[in-house]
Amino acid sequence: MGSFYKEQDLTCTDSEQATIIWNSDLPKSEILNGLREIFSATTDEALKAQIQKRFDIEAEMERNFTQNDERYFFIFVPDDDDEWESCYFASLDAAVAHGIDHSKETFKILKAPFSDKFGDCHVDEDSDKIYIGGEACYTKDGVLLDCECYTEEISISFSHPDPSCYEDAYIPLQSPFEIGDIVRMAGDSRPAIVQVSKEEWFRDLERNSSGVRQIPPSYDNTRLTVEFLEDGEMYHGHPYILLLEKIEQWDDELEWDLLQAASRLTKGEGMIDDFLYYYHMYRNQWKKE
Repeated sequence: MGSFYKEQDLTCTDSEQATIIWNSDLPKSEILNGLREIFSATTDEALKAQIQKRFDIEAEMERNFTQNDERYFFIFVPDDDDEWESCYFASLDAAVAHGIDHSKETFKILKAPFSDKFGDCHVDEDSDKIYIGGEACYTKDGVLLDCECYTEEISISFSHPDPSCYEDAYIPLQSPFEIGDIVRMAGDSRPAIVQVSKEEWFRDLERNSSGVRQIPPSYDNTRLTVEFLEDGEMYHGHPYILLLEKIEQWDDELEWDLLQAASRLTKGEGMIDDFLYYYHMYRNQWKKE
């Protein structure tokens, strides 16, 4: 994808770079670090104000998550997400200490209110929202990577995206992929078949640019629909388009035969019997392994 943009001599503004980073599937800590780099280098004062607002929001969420007035409890979630090993604590410090002692890498801490205290969990006295908890991720050493706090609206309100803000902006990313292309995500071991043609992608760009988008930009202009091949199955996915690269070969000969058969079928050039032949061979081989 990167080489395609270089060949087309396409560049992104600081605000567009911020939009791409914000809507990526990177860990929150890496997203915020990327925004800090842009904040330090950009001369776009409006963008700097927007990024600073995001930093303020993140800081407020961290304060809300770490505070406790005996209306909440904390749940340690182990690396393998085995619910039977989850542990409950009255304090965040105790939950984090347990995580440091019982985690292999990163771990999560959930914050939830006691049921009989839920109605009293206002964000503040003047707020029309109830704070219903949150989730945080920590390193093995107990360093907070990111956290999210959740609220429930008391009164009905409607929120509309602000296209002038990098978080809600629409960027008409170009796609170098054609329907049926065999691709993979950079650094990933899963191959996939592209399900969207360049013409379809371009039509979506035109429609979305006209201001009739109904879903967040993180789904309708940065992700491409594909069918992944993994663990004996093919399944639907929406990977981040900027991380995709086209491949012309694959180490596993049977998987490559199946991918090519799936590619031809997606293009409308192949036969279902051809695809099923390789798919069942692949399934049988995978079961034996």
